[in-house]
Amino acid sequence: MPTLKDIADVVGVSVSTVSRVLANEANRSVNTDTKQRIWDTATKLGYKHKNKVVEQPDTLRSVGCIVSTLQNRHYHPYFSVILDGIDQELAKHGYTMAYTYTQQDLKKPELLKQAVQANKVAGIILIEGIDAKSYSFIKKHVPTLVGIDVSDQSISNISYDRLNAAESAVTHLIEQGHRKILFIGGTGLSGHFEREKRFRGYKLALQRAEIMFDPALVMDANWEPNQAYEGMLAYLDANASALPTAVFAASDIMAMAAMRAISEKGYRIPQDFAIIGFDDNEPSQYTIPPLSTIHIPTFEIGVIAAKTLLQTIKDPYPLPVRISVPFDPMFRASSQWVVST
Repeated sequence: MPTLKDIADVVGVSVSTVSRVLANEANRSVNTDTKQRIWDTATKLGYKHKNKVVEQPDTLRSVGCIVSTLQNRHYHPYFSVILDGIDQELAKHGYTMAYTYTQQDLKKPELLKQAVQANKVAGIILIEGIDAKSYSFIKKHVPTLVGIDVSDQSISNISYDRLNAAESAVTHLIEQGHRKILFIGGTGLSGHFEREKRFRGYKLALQRAEIMFDPALVMDANWEPNQAYEGMLAYLDANASALPTAVFAASDIMAMAAMRAISEKGYRIPQDFAIIGFDDNEPSQYTIPPLSTIHIPTFEIGVIAAKTLLQTIKDPYPLPVRISVPFDPMFRASSQWVVST
């Protein structure tokens, strides 16, 4: 069965744009030609949408999704795969995705109100945290919520152990003899590194190996690959006489950006720099050399979230459920190097 992502790939727009057009949210900034191409593609692929089907008054067959950020990308290698899992599982049960909004979208009062319209959605899946004010408004008006990596203990949540996953990545580098490891990442809603679990996992691995933490080995790239690339170039120039031997990037796209900067400066991977990312998005296995990373089952997380929401709608659990999915280290050629003694 075709999905929103299939339509988005053909038309060349984001999944959220396709979702909004098929939900007849024509007041957003999508031009007429693009809307028509989306509808034509949906018809051609045989996508079954619900906007013209009359439902029973007490039966809602659509679900909303709110993502912390898509970083202004048509396709985000982490969030878009989760959304695809949600979309496919909803479709199996006759549900559609009414919309996909980001935290930035919800700063517009009219969109925040649309997100919680009682006649619009049967429930909402929240993918990572949003600001407290928006979340409070949503929770007040939508009875059924399921989270993916959210901190609210009062709703069902699907997550994985980010701290342990990050620790395993850094431990892998330490076990090969690395003692000077650069961290590339960003902060969350709090704006503080100390509350970011991948950073805490990095520090924990250092602590357990009795390696002193050095703040100079922390790069804030704000989760953006361009900032990781530019930051790595600047770091290599500024620290040429005392460079680290390894890099842990808190996402694959930042790791790949850092790899490009390292290569452009004439350094070799992994001979001069061992590097490991996080997420295991599809392109990571095709870099040169293939990128070591931590595999997160993003598609399956989306499927489980959709299943949990549908179960909560039909027959609620007596208590919120907490589902933790496993992660899997994928150590490839980019980190296969042992420090000489």
